[in-house]
Amino acid sequence: MQFEGDLYRRAALRDPYPHYKIIRDMGPAVFMPKRGLWAIGRHDGVRAALRAGDVLVSGKGVGANGLVNGITSPITLTSDGETHDRRRRVLIQPVMPGPLKELRPRLEAEAEALIARHATGDTFDAMSSVAAHLPVTVVAELVGLNEAGRRRMLSWAAATFNMLGVLNLRGLAALPKLMHLGRYVEKLGRADVVPGGWADRLFEAAERGELSSGEARAMVIDYVGPALDTTILASGHMLWLLATDPQAYAQLREEPALIPGIVNEAVRLASPIRGFTRHAASDFELDGTVIPEGARVLVLFASANRDERHYEAPDRFDIRRNPRDHVGWGHGPHSCVGMHLARLEMELLLESIVRQVGALEAGEPRFAYNNVLQGFKNLPMRFRPVAPRAAA
Repeated sequence: MQFEGDLYRRAALRDPYPHYKIIRDMGPAVFMPKRGLWAIGRHDGVRAALRAGDVLVSGKGVGANGLVNGITSPITLTSDGETHDRRRRVLIQPVMPGPLKELRPRLEAEAEALIARHATGDTFDAMSSVAAHLPVTVVAELVGLNEAGRRRMLSWAAATFNMLGVLNLRGLAALPKLMHLGRYVEKLGRADVVPGGWADRLFEAAERGELSSGEARAMVIDYVGPALDTTILASGHMLWLLATDPQAYAQLREEPALIPGIVNEAVRLASPIRGFTRHAASDFELDGTVIPEGARVLVLFASANRDERHYEAPDRFDIRRNPRDHVGWGHGPHSCVGMHLARLEMELLLESIVRQVGALEAGEPRFAYNNVLQGFKNLPMRFRPVAPRAAA
């Protein structure tokens, strides 16, 4: 079966879900001749593909074009097997339960102060002012790049994700920024990062012999994009969902215990990463369809998260659904290293909002066009403060 559409056209980036449904309905795996890619869009198929790291490999790149896949950087995202496991063990250390427990009070205080500043009834941009606050002010600091690096993290991340798509105008325009990121990390040394920060820990691991010096420098890239954009986009979508469903927000205020499930539901619907590609190291059979050896396979997280075969009314925001098996943070050996941190940030943000905000109001969002990321660029909002209690 062949899908004749193009998922990278502007209209498809803006609303990909009708195209995803066609792909899901056509079969477990579908060839897209316009881009020379196979696509997997069903929930079960996506999870199976993400578990098949020995067949659908990442070591030959996870982008949708040969140029970016030909850039050999020794990072976790584009590695397999023992090499991937070794790098991931180092990369994940700062976001393990122990460090996150220590970080929680700071994130709580930041979230509480942030919402207090915005719970005034005035209009603000929820993306830059609220959704981005914890990632940009706390997490970027924890990564521990020098000032020049911190200033460019968001720009580098957006460019990286654009280049991981096809070489359309967006992808080509991102190339200079991606090259700048490459030059930055190539020159990076331990003296250029904040002592005790996440980047510094990579250099410590190199000194212990757990990483090479080249791996330590390059793996800074593993922190740049996932630490910021995905959490920002998912948080913004969560705010929009609650603002456009006042009844759901009222129920949430009555039952704050729903917060963890709402975060899962928001990430499922937001799917900030549309999907990554894999290289078929050998034939890969999926429910009777064989993807041939050597093929480039687009694994569509965002499609899987709206699969009607798996989720009832998948386009509906259901605050009681709690879809723990969503693939918004991936699945299998390459699941997002920072997903527990992202979940913590979103939960604490929502806890502070529930305590301080009586009602959310949203204007018309402005969409951010990116070959791999999806979400809002701007989202005008108002936080109506909780009404003071009447005197007894």
